[in-house]
Amino acid sequence: MIRQAAIADVPRLVELGAQMHAESPRFSRLAFDAEKLAAFLGSAVNAPHVLVLVAERDDQIVGGFVGLALEHWCSRDLVATDLALFIEPRKRGGLIASRLVRAYLDWAERRGAKLIQLGITTGVATLATERLYEVLGLSRCGSIYEVL
Repeated sequence: MIRQAAIADVPRLVELGAQMHAESPRFSRLAFDAEKLAAFLGSAVNAPHVLVLVAERDDQIVGGFVGLALEHWCSRDLVATDLALFIEPRKRGGLIASRLVRAYLDWAERRGAKLIQLGITTGVATLATERLYEVLGLSRCGSIYEVL
């Protein structure tokens, strides 16, 4: 089941955030701050411009999604983007990711976002995630480069 996150879900989402951080070759170069993530999620859960979802299986949260919709820097039009999509490794390969992404796409459309985007920046399952996004109707629109 996919549902809106509640304040009571924040500790579990922080645990998942720590797993995502540790698994990502890219993000694990950053210092993980559980208190900062908890504060962010605590304020995001009820913010109208932020979407925080949880995926449950057998009454356990096994994944989550965070996205937001804000005015573009040079326009009053809304742009929706993701901040995080994570599913426990042992729960991957089913429909959870697809359901989380579809819920985000529906939310962004209802909010009236003119641009709806998703990124893949963790360095984990990049090709499989690209295929999922393409199956869901998204198209590649750019790349990200960084200094190593």
